[in-house]
Amino acid sequence: MGFISGGETSSPPSPYNTRRLCIFSVVGLALAVTSISMALMDPIAILSRYNTRLANGSKIHRVLQQRLDSVHVQTFLFNVTNADRFLSGEDHKLKVEEVGPFTYKETRTNLDLELDEAAGVMRYSPHTDVSFLPEESVADPRDVNITMPNIALLTMASMLSSYGGFTKIPFNMLVRRIKTQPIVSIDAHNYLWGYDEPLITFGNSVLPGFINFKRMGIMDRLYDPSLKYRLEVGATDADKFQIRSLNGAKGMKALNYDDPERRTKCNTFEDAYEGIAYPPGMTPDSKVRIWRNVLCRFLELDFVEERHMEYGAQALVYTISNRTYNYGPDKECLCNKGVCVNGISDLSPCFLGLPLAISNAHFLDGEPKLFRRIEGLNPDPKKHGSHFLIEPTVGMALGTSFTIQVNVVVDDVAFSPEAGAFSNMVVPIAYYKIVQPPLHEAQLDNLRKICITGPRIFLGVEIALFLIGITIIGYSMRRILWNAAICGDQRAMEFPLSPAEKLQASGVPLMK
Repeated sequence: MGFISGGETSSPPSPYNTRRLCIFSVVGLALAVTSISMALMDPIAILSRYNTRLANGSKIHRVLQQRLDSVHVQTFLFNVTNADRFLSGEDHKLKVEEVGPFTYKETRTNLDLELDEAAGVMRYSPHTDVSFLPEESVADPRDVNITMPNIALLTMASMLSSYGGFTKIPFNMLVRRIKTQPIVSIDAHNYLWGYDEPLITFGNSVLPGFINFKRMGIMDRLYDPSLKYRLEVGATDADKFQIRSLNGAKGMKALNYDDPERRTKCNTFEDAYEGIAYPPGMTPDSKVRIWRNVLCRFLELDFVEERHMEYGAQALVYTISNRTYNYGPDKECLCNKGVCVNGISDLSPCFLGLPLAISNAHFLDGEPKLFRRIEGLNPDPKKHGSHFLIEPTVGMALGTSFTIQVNVVVDDVAFSPEAGAFSNMVVPIAYYKIVQPPLHEAQLDNLRKICITGPRIFLGVEIALFLIGITIIGYSMRRILWNAAICGDQRAMEFPLSPAEKLQASGVPLMK
């Protein structure tokens, strides 16, 4: 048999070369798939969540064991400017002017910190120290004299308004005897941190189990060191820093959580956070409520927008919802004692039953009737509104600012000659602007790595891997196809030869 081929003498492709080209193709495909997987999986988010995980010995765990600079609390007092005319009845409206800020820094320690990884929870007892910040204050509060409503007299008179004369008459006699005044002139420091009020001194001596403090001060009551509590919060990515329980209860006992028939979202820790940090992977649909022990309620937040920060982070912006201070079916737990005015929230369940209430500063978004007997309030959303900025990848709090105003809700106290002028009005006392201080440079540097440097590096790696993979695949496929073409070019036709032709084809000379 013989062959006629279309080319010169050629060797068939080596099996080793073909196998090597196949291996190259697989490697190239793996590189391309890795590149695409990195783009889809977001390795920055994975690494960031790992570095900010809550685990024993982790970075976040070590930070939480240290003393932490918390928020700055700017305090503004409503100084009364027409005390004599108001008390005499000449002025129907109480005129006030804002004095402040007097700014204080909270330093927080998480006592008895316990991280239970098996249960996915963390437990601690928050302790807060407060120090004055003169550089952020209008003046030293000891040097500023103010004229302010006497909270003790107004609250006690209001509490007795529903009682009979057998209680009111002795009260009036007591007030007259100890010479308690409805409006006091005092320096700002003592009004904030405690002054000798005869009614409080008398109450502490007669009812020490009920009135367990000897001096009256609005900041002193807010930071009462005797109020100790223990929190349990989530420690997994799904619910990190979400409050699970307070002193073992999954809701607020002061708001009737103990009654199973009255348990609603209003008094349970659903979607509730302290505001120091949040879970990773948040979206605009994530529900957030803020809880602080002194507020005696939850602040509901609404998502507003996404905002690009100068250090690269894409922040979720929330604000306190108008629903927070408006009453409805979902707020029944806050309106069980008759204080149900839109714009204010009852504090009495958490403060010895005293008729105190909180609101936005200057009654922002409050009902018109709150302003009827007050002059000097100027609600401004820019000054008295709120914002909560959250980095969604790791749940970092980028910025926080909101206001809380303390008010006395005075009922009909016409029975009291001293307090009668304040009948049937909500008296603004002071408001606090709670502000998160600017992030430290180390925190900003980490955010730049997460949001700017890291994505650029990984994008470069992804592009390089993809190009290298495609190049290897292209080269390997070209070589495989080239070898296939060569093999195809070696095809030939077979036909019979005579013995002489076979010898000639083999190169053996023919004998003549």
